[in-house]
Amino acid sequence: MSPAKLTRLAVLLAALAFVAFACGGGDRSESGVILDVTGSSLTQVESFTLLADDGEVLTFEIAPDASKDVAEGFFPGHMRGHALAAENVTVFFREEDGVLLALRLEHD
Repeated sequence: MSPAKLTRLAVLLAALAFVAFACGGGDRSESGVILDVTGSSLTQVESFTLLADDGEVLTFEIAPDASKDVAEGFFPGHMRGHALAAENVTVFFREEDGVLLALRLEHD
């Protein structure tokens, strides 16, 4: 392949990557109140439901690479405490194949 063709290919790939990121390919966040937490044990959350500030109800699964930090991680007791107190939280997540995968949870 000629250098000119390689340059055009590189520019095209960079443009496609930019468009993919600009159209939602990156991580997102949503704030609201936790309604429900489903855990497989005392230390592991499988999924949770969030009532977003705009009224939308969203269900998140926990991403395999989610934060393990106790302060911002996904632990059933911690999350149920937020739910019982109706405290606002922010969930940082990405979407893969229509599934919302939570990465990190922060207190508002």
